[in-house]
Amino acid sequence: MARKPFSVDRAAPAALSVEATPGRPTLTWAGKRPPGHVEPPPLRLVEAHGLRPPMPGVARALPATLQEAGRDANLLFHADNKDMLAFLLANGFRGQIKLIYIDPPFDSAASYTRKVALRGARGGPVLFGNSRLLGEQLQYTDIWAGDDYLQFMYERLFLLRELLSEDGSLWLHCDHRRVHYLRMLLEEVFGPDNYLNTISWRSQVARGAKVNAFYFPFSAHYLEIFARNKQAPTTWNPVKKEIALTEAEAAAAYMRDARGFFRTSDPGTYSFERLRALRAEGRLYAPYGGEVVVDETARRVFASKGGNIGVKYYLKPAPRGKYIVERAVDNLWDDIPGLGTTPGEDSGYPTQKTEALLRRIIAVSSNPGDWVLDCFAGSGTTLTVAQQMGRRWIGGDINRGAIQTIVKRLCAIKPPPASSRSGRRSADRSAADSMSAEPARPFVVYADGARCANDCDQPIQPAQARVTVRRDDEAMPPAIRVRVEEFVSPAVMERVRRAGAATAPRIDDWRAVVDSIMIDPAYDGVVFRPALVDAPRKRAELVRGNYEWGASTGPATVAVRITDVLGEEALIVQPV
Repeated sequence: MARKPFSVDRAAPAALSVEATPGRPTLTWAGKRPPGHVEPPPLRLVEAHGLRPPMPGVARALPATLQEAGRDANLLFHADNKDMLAFLLANGFRGQIKLIYIDPPFDSAASYTRKVALRGARGGPVLFGNSRLLGEQLQYTDIWAGDDYLQFMYERLFLLRELLSEDGSLWLHCDHRRVHYLRMLLEEVFGPDNYLNTISWRSQVARGAKVNAFYFPFSAHYLEIFARNKQAPTTWNPVKKEIALTEAEAAAAYMRDARGFFRTSDPGTYSFERLRALRAEGRLYAPYGGEVVVDETARRVFASKGGNIGVKYYLKPAPRGKYIVERAVDNLWDDIPGLGTTPGEDSGYPTQKTEALLRRIIAVSSNPGDWVLDCFAGSGTTLTVAQQMGRRWIGGDINRGAIQTIVKRLCAIKPPPASSRSGRRSADRSAADSMSAEPARPFVVYADGARCANDCDQPIQPAQARVTVRRDDEAMPPAIRVRVEEFVSPAVMERVRRAGAATAPRIDDWRAVVDSIMIDPAYDGVVFRPALVDAPRKRAELVRGNYEWGASTGPATVAVRITDVLGEEALIVQPV
């Protein structure tokens, strides 16, 4: 029995009607209910990166609608993802998404934190006591009452289904705790006939105390894959994995001749002409030390000492004496490491996934130019990899810390040179590559007006900054110069006290407190459009604090947004 379509309309949001299908098992829980009326919230554009013309200091006209924004830029939402999904459905994105990857809460009954520390090199002049660590900061909780978790996921899966294109697919990332429940929810929402596979990913290698865990350690995560319409058919690009072997490993598993290591495969239905050509190329193998015989009269190719001939497939030589073998990818992924073994990617955000994992998923289920959506964006791995692979993306998260992490990460992708379109003059430090004027592809940020107001309110004692902004019309070309003289964060200083400073806390260099500085040279008081982002990628690096770029003629309003290591923001606005 077909389901009635689910529709979201700005003027009159419609209810979702779900009809029971005879003979299909479904999951039930206390208070189970379909999404019902979902009214799109008044999300508004609050930030734009890269949407500016070649002339520095002159703001480009902002997109009037979400669809217009999607033509020019990728989309990031700071909102509850149920509101975000309803907003997308109400603004023309129904059936437009090729791939949805979600890494939702696992119902782990845990709270997740990140470590907070001052910036700068160890042993530098900004140390207080003998430590830079300021403790941990809560990012989000994964604690649910009763069956609230199931209802939470159930409602969002319906909305996600409606956003998928007919040939699209959804990948749901989970662990052992709720994988069986989530599989049943997915079958109810998408239909059991649209089930594609379950991937078991070895997310970690058991070590330490986990080695001695009772009933075996938990070392796997699961990816449940469902199609919107399997008969469409679903977009699917098969991939192979490459494994590097040492010479000793290759010798133990493969045969060898003058051309290198090889394996053999039965020629199957190869024609006589094809086998003869392979013999001429030296790519046929005869067992028992025999020779490959070509009988032109009988038009057959055979081994002189009996047995079946085989076609040789050689390993590819690689640098440092290694050899590469290609193997098919099945539903057991043990070749992609977790974050614990790829620390270079670590953004400090909890439960971050590795880029290699998302690279395979995106390669398999989408093509360049397709829309990829992740509404539990977290650290932004999906969005980062999608941008690197030439996909358009939509991401969202309710957590302000996640949005800050994502923005910094996206701005670090392929930063332009000093002579970029922003007009910024060349930097005078070796760490200049941590600064960028525009992302590789523009993106805009939408936010829930009420939630943004709550999240962005400063604490009782807000951070304070002393910033000098001046125009130099005598320079050639004319320039605007910004200098951050001082920055004080009471929230960070309180952390310093709690961290156990032996004496009155003192930080000699204000830059140790600052995580990033962004500057909008033509601020309109509504949408923040940074032309310059100074967000050092390494914890040992500090922001510059001095900035300069070419200026347009006429008055302008410069906005400087400074974010400290706790995520608290200070916005300084000054006309020039």
